[in-house]
Amino acid sequence: MMIEILSFFISYFFSLILLKYFISYQRNNKIGQPIRKEGPDLHSHKEGTPTGGGIIFIPVSLSVVFLVSLIFKRYETLIPLLAGSLFSIIGFFDDLKKIKEKNAEGISASRKLLFQFSFAIIIVILIQFYNPHTYLIVPFTSYKWDLGFFYYIVSVLVIVGMSNAFNLTDGSDGLAGTLFIVSLLPLIAINYNSLLLMGIFGGLLAFLFYNWNPAKIIMGDVGSLSLGAIISVIFAMNGMEMFLFFFGLIFLIEMFSVIIQISYFKFTGKRIFKMAPIHHHFHMLNWSEGRIVILFSTIAVFGTLIGLISWKV
Repeated sequence: MMIEILSFFISYFFSLILLKYFISYQRNNKIGQPIRKEGPDLHSHKEGTPTGGGIIFIPVSLSVVFLVSLIFKRYETLIPLLAGSLFSIIGFFDDLKKIKEKNAEGISASRKLLFQFSFAIIIVILIQFYNPHTYLIVPFTSYKWDLGFFYYIVSVLVIVGMSNAFNLTDGSDGLAGTLFIVSLLPLIAINYNSLLLMGIFGGLLAFLFYNWNPAKIIMGDVGSLSLGAIISVIFAMNGMEMFLFFFGLIFLIEMFSVIIQISYFKFTGKRIFKMAPIHHHFHMLNWSEGRIVILFSTIAVFGTLIGLISWKV
């Protein structure tokens, strides 16, 4: 556990220092986050807030974990690290386009999905070299549901879906980062990908130091797309994608709230939520961002506890 703690503190302190200068640089050069016009009015005050915090803490965290993994021969981290790196590249070009054009749209959805599916396919192929399998482990049982060739399709969809689900969740100060830590912290207790997670927790906690309401910097797509990919891959490594129903509970709720909202509106012309993803629904009810983070984190804790119970059976 010593190398895990070392990774945590190195990631934390380097990210904390570099983020401070990154925020100052953006402020001095009047660089900031553009806000979607269809977003809630509550977010108008965030226009111009320094953005792209993931540009700092993601490379720092992944680099620290990579170096420690090589030194101590902990090679199980390499595929999730690659996934995080590849998806962060998509996020970087998305964030860059938003900043340069002062527009919240970023790169087109079709282009983003093209790269996400391409990178997910690469990751799934590499996982098969590391741990060949075509099954899903069913929670609460020791049963392995063999899907044959269809497993590869499912695994790719899970990686792309979770990356986008995390991206959708990144819409309130401190929400996405807190949920990542709350949702996956219990895995440290059972020593599952603890080196990787501790390194990321360090950088992420440094980011949250500046991201709590009111946020001094926003995560951006570098962070959200990368973290979402990492979540899915650490479970996909061993055919445990179904456990994401527990450890990724809130992220899935956020994603399905958008799917349900769009589908229901197309068929009925009416909305179920005041706004989707669902954290915006609570914004529209005039909930404070801190209150939203507490509620969602509480639900996430229950999800992870059930996940741990299902893991032990």
